Parts: sequence; C-alpha cells; structure tokens
Amino acid sequence: MTTAGFEVITKPTYRDIQGRFTNAEKGIREDSRDIMRTLGRNFVEIARDESPKKSGDYAKGFRFRTFSAGASPGFRFFAAQPLTTWITEGTKPHRIVPKGSGYPLRFFWEKVGRVVHLMSVNHPGTRPNPFLDRTYTRWIPKARIQLRRIATNWSDTIRGKRR
Repeated sequence: MTTAGFEVITKPTYRDIQGRFTNAEKGIREDSRDIMRTLGRNFVEIARDESPKKSGDYAKGFRFRTFSAGASPGFRFFAAQPLTTWITEGTKPHRIVPKGSGYPLRFFWEKVGRVVHLMSVNHPGTRPNPFLDRTYTRWIPKARIQLRRIATNWSDTIRGKRR
C-alpha cells in the first residue's frame, strides 16, 4: 500500500532570517550615520550659497554636528548668534552707541567714502533675509531621496539582496 505525504521546508531558514535581521539592524545604523553626515554637509553648502555674501566670513562659520538620540540619528546646524537671528528676522531702526565711555564709534562709512568717528549713530534697521528657509526648501528634496535609501537598503538586506 502506498501512503501519500508531503514535506514543508521553509527557505530561507529561520536561522538565515534571524541573521538577515541582525545584519539589517547593523546596516541601518551605519547607513543612518553616513547619510546624516552627507545631509549635514549638503545643508551647510546650500546655506553658504543662500546666505548674505558681503565679505563671505559669515558663511564660513556655518557648521553641523551629527548626533544620535537613542536609535534616531540627526544633525544640528550652527551659525553665529545673535547675527543669524538679526539677518533672518531683520532689525528695527535703533541707536548704536559705543560700549566704553568717551570712545567714539569708528567705521568706514560708504556713503561719505571715508572713516568717521561718531559718538552714536541711528541705524535704519534691516529687512529680514530668510536664507535658512530657502536653504531648507532646496535641501529637503535631496534629503528625502537619501532617507528613502536607508529604508531600501534595510529591505534589501532582509530579502537577502544586499551584502
């Protein structure tokens, strides 16, 4: 008499799947750190391009630093304060006086074409320059592509398509 039967075998094996998850976890941490560095560098480059350029010294001070908050990597952007606030939000008209008593303000006044010494000046204020908003608008499409790459790499690792 013949018997009917069948055998079920899962491939990949449980051990293989467990290994893939371990590799995917390690890979996602490495990918995230690398991509955050790339995104931080890219943000600084765009901010330098969008910022005011009278001498270029202001933009040279832009920096970023990556960090990890638990399992979430990220980066922080740094720019000179309070100058960045004054540039992005603008200033109202205000009076400027020297810090030390008896010492006049000394500066080159473009309007008169020479160095002047004054005990005070009435600054007309400045209009806001939202260069960080423009930076973010230019940066976010590239950031989305890079962040999608993390998920794609993780998925490929789980499926065994990435080494």
